[in-house]
Amino acid sequence: MENQIEIFKNQLENTLSISSEQFSKNLENQLNAEKLGYQNSSNETIFKGSNFIDDSFKKDLNIIWKENELDFKAVRRDLFFKNAKGELIKINDYQAICHDKKDELLNIPKMQYTTLQLDSIKKVIEEIRGQTTIESIMNVDNKRFVFNLAIDDSIQEVKKDDPHKLRLVIVSSHDSSVSCHISFIHFRMWCFNQMNKLKQSNPLVFKHTKSINDNVKNINRIIDFKKGEFTKSIDDYKLMVRKEIKEEQVKQVLENLFYEKWKNKKVCTDRVLKTQRDKTYLDLVEVKQIKENLEREFELNGRTAYSLHNAINYYYSHQMGASNISSESEKARIRMEQNYWGKNANIIDKSKELCLSL
Repeated sequence: MENQIEIFKNQLENTLSISSEQFSKNLENQLNAEKLGYQNSSNETIFKGSNFIDDSFKKDLNIIWKENELDFKAVRRDLFFKNAKGELIKINDYQAICHDKKDELLNIPKMQYTTLQLDSIKKVIEEIRGQTTIESIMNVDNKRFVFNLAIDDSIQEVKKDDPHKLRLVIVSSHDSSVSCHISFIHFRMWCFNQMNKLKQSNPLVFKHTKSINDNVKNINRIIDFKKGEFTKSIDDYKLMVRKEIKEEQVKQVLENLFYEKWKNKKVCTDRVLKTQRDKTYLDLVEVKQIKENLEREFELNGRTAYSLHNAINYYYSHQMGASNISSESEKARIRMEQNYWGKNANIIDKSKELCLSL
């Protein structure tokens, strides 16, 4: 009940900065997420370019592609510049990649660049349709795409009424910002925390259509292997639930987790006198928020390593955001990208290792 009130409160606060149409979309996303067992709002439900899907009947992928405006091609166009005489001169080293239906510019890469069409992603999903269910599709200005798929029958409880789910995430882009790749990510359903990425000895990175065709035949085998890794990951969290921790151990984890942000750095104590002191982990904005989260986690789940890991993850999954960005949608997009393929993914995984080692 408290969690539902918190969800409603967050949605109510966000109505001040978003349109009624976007609010309705966010609410629909949240309702669809709750049908699948996710209780908290998330980057997937808040970001304006996301669509949480009820894919329980696994309808035709062509329909899903059309409903999410993915049925377009990224096509090559010639580039020109205008000289001092007003003449158009063709540029030979670079090309324009454009949306074939909207004729929008998506990218200006070198001539050697070949874009990976979304049809190729659709072929990957078709190949694994028997083992996965699409949960959400995130479209960032037709330039970057995230496909979140649940691995069927891969929900396990860490403790009573605390289910976790294994998902397969496909990321691709038309703007060269990220290579097309597949990750297996472990989510906590109660709070929609991204718990960790399952390690991959041979990560599936696709650079072009040929590499997709070469790898697609292995994907179902890899999914079976990841199910076993997921069970091991659940066992790790069960161990963390049983590990009671003291304040000194909280300090140890947070100091190590953010070591590079505070060690050998200074804090200005007086701008006029230009006095300084050594910076500590307690000066970090993220640590202040994490410690607030931790108090709530301790009340709900006890003073355990599991609570500490969740307090850290909740910050990166729901709260992180620059103060100069007012849009909740934009903050959600940045969190999502940092968590899936940016620096935050490493922080989340390192948090698990540190908490597990206590």
